[in-house]
Amino acid sequence: MRATRSVKAAVLALAKQRPELGKVRAARELRKRGIRVSPSGVHLIWKRHGLANSYQRLMQRHRGAGDGEGLSDIQRSLLQRKRVSRQLIRGPSRTDASFGSLRRERLIAAAARILGEKGYEAASLRRICAAAGILPASLYHHFRSKEDLFIKVHAEGFRQLNEAVYSALAREVDPWARLEAACAAHLTMLVGSPDVSLVSGTSLFHTAPPALQRRLNRDRDVYEARFHALIAALDPPAEVDQSLLRLNLLGAMNWTRMWYHAGKRDPKALAHQLVQVILRKNLQSRRQAVVKQ
Repeated sequence: MRATRSVKAAVLALAKQRPELGKVRAARELRKRGIRVSPSGVHLIWKRHGLANSYQRLMQRHRGAGDGEGLSDIQRSLLQRKRVSRQLIRGPSRTDASFGSLRRERLIAAAARILGEKGYEAASLRRICAAAGILPASLYHHFRSKEDLFIKVHAEGFRQLNEAVYSALAREVDPWARLEAACAAHLTMLVGSPDVSLVSGTSLFHTAPPALQRRLNRDRDVYEARFHALIAALDPPAEVDQSLLRLNLLGAMNWTRMWYHAGKRDPKALAHQLVQVILRKNLQSRRQAVVKQ
């Protein structure tokens, strides 16, 4: 009985520490700690304590934030995705006065997912409406066209990116620390947050039809201007093309989505490597070379 209690305690503790883990990965992690329990055994213990799915486990950790055990950036993003998914599955009550607003949110979430998977040209309105659980004709109650829907998703993504970067910058003063914090926020949103951030993040180096591109550029230009200011504050050598540096930095970050695997490297660690180890050391070497000349 004592061994059973210890196993149960370890399983529940892991659910609180790493709520994003599934039963197979949880059993593997516990085995590394010397605790032998099968995936089905993990699931049974979770189920008995109302923690059968990752949403329930994430919410448990979220509620424990007051004890200093809040969610990490990736866990917070995962919880947000889970909330959107649950909303899409359950749908709002038609007696709810906010039904129209919630249906619009479902449509935006579904559009973001399909646009992120297929791209603007290949994403059909029929497929988007099917994912949102509405009839194609109902879309025009909220948006005049596919272009308008994409613009809304794009703008919402940039709103989230700007909010994340602004929050990260508020805690830093040093120019290099500020650039690293902005990159960490960008990468965290790109690899661990809802599809709306993916659409806007990857669009930074995708092109669209000219008329649509002009509308997208309004959000992109504002966001890129923030990175332009962050790079200028580094006071790089005169021969460094700051615009080219900004575009390459954003391109490198956005390409992360193509190869990133959760759990191997933290977005903050990636940002540190990119800014402090690669960029800063190269600029410092360049500056020293100029001084010697």
